[in-house]
Amino acid sequence: MSERIARWFHEAQHRWPSVRWTAARFGIHVASESPNFPLDLYLSGAASEWIDDAWVAIHTECRPEVLRRVARIARQCEMAEDLWSEAVARLMAEDKNTELLANGRRCGRIRRFRGLVPLPSYLSVVAKRIALSRIRKIRIAMQYNHSARSHGASFAANPDESLDEREDTDRFARQFARAFAALTPLRQALLSLIYGPGVAKGEAGRLLGLRDYEVSRELKAALGSLRDQLELTNHDSWSIMSAETWARAWTEVRSLQEGEPKDEA
Repeated sequence: MSERIARWFHEAQHRWPSVRWTAARFGIHVASESPNFPLDLYLSGAASEWIDDAWVAIHTECRPEVLRRVARIARQCEMAEDLWSEAVARLMAEDKNTELLANGRRCGRIRRFRGLVPLPSYLSVVAKRIALSRIRKIRIAMQYNHSARSHGASFAANPDESLDEREDTDRFARQFARAFAALTPLRQALLSLIYGPGVAKGEAGRLLGLRDYEVSRELKAALGSLRDQLELTNHDSWSIMSAETWARAWTEVRSLQEGEPKDEA
């Protein structure tokens, strides 16, 4: 274990003496990374390996700040306490991509936190994404009900025309799905964050490890690639704006189908 990891470990033990995690496990958790907030990485790592006192510390120290940060958005969907509880529940779920621990369980999903931002900030992002997902569902339901009422009469009068419109939409959706799948994983993730949960470009860049200018460059390239792919089958019918519109609609639908935004940090 390196000298800096040993120093972080001793500082964390001094701050949370009741959290009994080993230096060896902490060293494995840090690996070769250079976290901006190593003590938060220690606490989250201990929590990911089911050390109860780590979760107690998270509840005591992080909850007030998270509740404050989500208070405004919580008014649009549910209580801030409910968002906190849901965020914690999701991060306590076992991560299928991790190794089995000695107790036979896999690490909790909070292990994905890598100490790039303060732990309360990370928890707040998870809670806000839950809120945004639920707000979108409410809005989509409202829009659907309004649309159904508005178009019910016209559909009854001319069902063939409405059927043609739906077939065209389904065809474009299939073509867009293929074009989206052809993008690099980074560009898929960038579009999904910005147009799905509505994450700000700067925050999306931080989550993906991109600088501000790289976010703009990759976003422009992703939309341009979508347009080029789609124009192969629909000449002169796709612009950057239409690709952006479909990207927003597509990633919103994907987000709702998956039920949860990704929690990378």
